[in-house]
Formats: sequence, C-alpha cells, structure tokens
Amino acid sequence: MSTELLDGLWVAAQPIVDLFTGRIIGYETLIRGDPKSTWISPAQLFEESRKRGLEAELEEKCRSLGLSWGHRHLKDKQMLFLNIHGGYTHLPINPGGIALDPSCIALEISESHNILENPEHLECIQQWREEGYHLVLDDYGVGYAGLGLLLTVKPHIAKIDRLLIAGIDHDNMRQSMITHFAELAHDQGVALVAEGVETVNELRMLQQMGIPLAQGFFFGQPAKEPVTSPMPHIAMIPSAKSLKSWKSSSYSEPDQFSPSDYNIFRKTAEVVLATPFPAYAVTHTRHILAWNQAACALTGWTQEQMEQRQCWKQLVQHYDLHGRPISVPACPLVSTPIKNRGHKQYLSLCKADGSWLMVEVLATPLWNPMTHKIIGAIEYFWEVTSPSATYSDASVPTRVWFPINPKK
Repeated sequence: MSTELLDGLWVAAQPIVDLFTGRIIGYETLIRGDPKSTWISPAQLFEESRKRGLEAELEEKCRSLGLSWGHRHLKDKQMLFLNIHGGYTHLPINPGGIALDPSCIALEISESHNILENPEHLECIQQWREEGYHLVLDDYGVGYAGLGLLLTVKPHIAKIDRLLIAGIDHDNMRQSMITHFAELAHDQGVALVAEGVETVNELRMLQQMGIPLAQGFFFGQPAKEPVTSPMPHIAMIPSAKSLKSWKSSSYSEPDQFSPSDYNIFRKTAEVVLATPFPAYAVTHTRHILAWNQAACALTGWTQEQMEQRQCWKQLVQHYDLHGRPISVPACPLVSTPIKNRGHKQYLSLCKADGSWLMVEVLATPLWNPMTHKIIGAIEYFWEVTSPSATYSDASVPTRVWFPINPKK
C-alpha cells in the first residue's frame, strides 16, 4: 500500500519573480498525486498518508522529489523553495544526497505549525541556518505565530499569504496591513514575497508598495514544465519621458558597489527619474543617486547640484515624532538605533534660493536579498503647510541654514 501511494508522485513547480526586473529568481516545488489515483490533489494525498500512518515517509519523498527537480532545472543562481512540514523538522533535508548546494535551497516553514512551542524544532531550524540554507516563513500574516516566528526564526524571506493579496489594489485595509508587514520586514532585513498574485492591478499595487518578489497564476500556474523565460513585461513601467541614464560615476566611491548593489541602484534610479512625484534615491551612506525633475521644481536644486553631494546633511534637519532633532549619518527611516519614530517624518528643507520649506518624507528602504542588507532608500517628499500638533512651532528647534556654493 505504501508503494501504491508514494510511487506515482510528481512535482509541479511555480515561478517566483522579481517584480522590478521580471527575472525568475526561483521556483516553489509542489507535490502532486498519481493522476490515475483517487488522491490527485495535495489535500487528498496528505489526508490519505495520515490515515495510513505514512506522513513521515511522504515528507521524505516530497523533499527528495523537490530537490531532484531543482537539480535538473535550476540555473543562473536560481533558488528552490522547498516546503517543510513543521512536524518533521527532525527528518533530513536531503535524504537522497542530491548534489544541490544549500545556498540554492530555501526551506519554507509554515505558520500553521506552532514550532515556537517545541525547542527541538527551533534547534533544527538554527542548524539549517548554519548549514547555509535560506529560511522562509510561509503564510505570513494569517497564522497565530507570525510575529513570534519572524522575531525568533529570523527568516531570510517571508511569504505574504494570498488572503492578504487578493484585491489589494482596491482594499485600503489590505494595503495598510501589507505596509505594516513591509516596514517590520525591512526593519528585520527580511525579503517579502507576495503569494497568489492573479491580476495586473494587484501586481502594480505591490510594485508601488515596494514589495520585491511575487508568485501566482498571473506569472504561471504550478506545472511539470513551468515558465522559464524572464518576464520583462511585468517590470515596473517606466515613464514615457526619456530617462537620464544613471552611471556609477555619479557616486564618489563607486568601488564600494557590489555587482548586486549596482544593479539595484541602477533600477532604482530609473524608477525615481521616471516618477512625476518629488523623489530621490540614496545609498545608506547618503550619497544621492538620483534627484528627479519634480524635486528640482519644488526645491530649486538641479539634478547635477544634488547628485554630486553626500546627502542633505547641510540642507535639512530631521525631527522625530516628538519634534526632537535627530542627528545620524543615515536617514532615520533607513538605518538608525532610534526606535520611537514614524514611517513619515517632517523635515526642514533649505531651498536653492535660501528660503525654508517644511516637507514630509516617506522612505522605502532598498534591501539587497543577496547580502541581506539595507543598502539605501527611495525617499518621496511633499510640502506641508500645517504640520500636526506634535510638530507645533514650540517643539521644532530653530532652523539653521548652512549656506553652500552650488558651483562646487
């Protein structure tokens, strides 16, 4: 009976896509039953294995089949996303000894199994990390242990459940929840994958919110022979206006860029230069990579003047939620030990003509999934004439202008 259940299994794989380049970064492998059997679907298959007492055998079979598929199909540093049953963390990850490096394997741990209550499970997960596997928190946002797992397991990647993605383009509550999850994930250095993307409107909303990765029927259904070609048509749509090309020479220390950092900065600069909203892109050391035309119009500073500078340190003052000045080498929305801060912050901005402008800034950190580090940010800003009561005139320190010579 065990042979009957286990021998006809096969793997369906689904692509996981970089939303800003269209590149397929990996595949999730999903098990399927023998088409001639009565347990074709995963639910039927796992229920039948439970009835027969073959759950552990099925788990090992799923891992072996998934790894074998990855060994045959992965290329160009793609990753295999392999589901791990939370009740069987003690079983070997690679029971068949398949020649696939752990750095290419992302182990998906579901919220549906409360592994926080089992120290042995947590020890196994820590061992996987030390062996070089990537850790993925699956079904993030819908289970009862999500926050605890995020902080305890410290995964490299978290998958946002389809329940929160469906209809996100017209659902403000879902957008608010995903924004919250994204802020927390960025703060913890975790990359997010949106699961179950099915429409172009969901895709575009996720891109606007800065979610880097996604999977779903929109990109391809799970299949024995899944989509393999890049999908440049889904990448962030650039402006119809011609873009100024970005080169590393605009940064005074280009040797500090890794190849992956460079590619992220290049794409980020193109996005910033294409947007009609005042925005700029910076490295974590506050070198300005791109300063768009809308920002020029609002501040009077030209692209050339700003892109030769190391941040706004002499042009703005940062304030926390209580109106206290913040002095840090990097924007407090990107990297700072100060915890009592908001996602949006008010800044006192010195314009090119010497006058002052109060603006509000919203920053989206740039995260490099290869190095697991925040490398910079896209920062949007707009003029505010009536800051909130928290920012009353009495609480905002006297602004000090540091004159600069635009020709330098």
